[in-house]
Amino acid sequence: MVEIKLSEDSRYAFVAGRIKSKEKELLKKEDFENLLNKEDEKEFLNYLKNTSYQRFEDKEIPKIFFNAEIENYQFFKEYALDDWVLYAVLFDYDLHNIKLYLKGEILKKDFSLYFSRFSAIPLNILKNIFKIKIEKGYLKEIKEILKSALLFFEKEKNLTLLEFFLDKNLFSLTYQYVQKSDFLRIYFQEKSTQKNILFLLRAKRKGIKLEKNDLVFYLLPFSYFDLDFYHQILAQEFLKISELFKGSDYYPIVKEGITEYFRTGNFIFLENAFKKRLLSLTQLTKYLLFGYELLCVYYWLKESEIDNLKKIYYLKIKEKLPKEWVRALILTI
Repeated sequence: MVEIKLSEDSRYAFVAGRIKSKEKELLKKEDFENLLNKEDEKEFLNYLKNTSYQRFEDKEIPKIFFNAEIENYQFFKEYALDDWVLYAVLFDYDLHNIKLYLKGEILKKDFSLYFSRFSAIPLNILKNIFKIKIEKGYLKEIKEILKSALLFFEKEKNLTLLEFFLDKNLFSLTYQYVQKSDFLRIYFQEKSTQKNILFLLRAKRKGIKLEKNDLVFYLLPFSYFDLDFYHQILAQEFLKISELFKGSDYYPIVKEGITEYFRTGNFIFLENAFKKRLLSLTQLTKYLLFGYELLCVYYWLKESEIDNLKKIYYLKIKEKLPKEWVRALILTI
């Protein structure tokens, strides 16, 4: 990872102490290893009761996970002093909800049951965005993108293409807002690069023919590689694709990811390696005393921790999958 300039925003000094205190409660590698050794729900729950999760008094483990997610989300939303930080960090949840909302508008169906609660854009505003007068700012631009998206669908009549249209336009909009932050700009560049690589690898395996000009529409902008490079992925023999990444720190990840694909038939290993690479951005704030970056980092670390617990519970405890297989999916830094 490159060196970046961090904000040292003194407005966040008041919450820095709380963040440091909450970070001490985060589970460690040995906790996940111990949980992997549990054989049933009772053992799993008893172990959680001896951690910070004891404050959630639910006896149903899925409810504990949900309450922990709510707590993490509320803490982040309460102390994020800048809307653009909220929009950046919660982008995936907003994107999910916007896609569902627009799909519902087109199909005349109500998808409210599937909306995420962890979005930056309030659901009541999203559901009424065409009725509410919005003068300026991020939501005004979101509204304009949604209008353009409906016109795009009217022309193309294709929901899959509509998703690509929304991905690119909403990503581009949010990226504009994070330009003031080296930390979040690099985070978005990483997301863009990873999504583009995975998309092209899947397209290659499915035999989808794409011209270079097609990539302008399908790929996310602002990634580390240009269109010429991405087009080479489609032209290269699949087994030799990783050679294109020689000279970049993506090389070992992509090489092992492709090897694992031929062993397992899926890109789970590569997806997980990419997530770990994103999570490694948290190390950039190691010596930062205060700033919004610390809040972002804690949110991501807690989110990853809960995701790890879900993997162990649902895959190892419920589905009885091999411990070694589940361990490979656990993300720690």
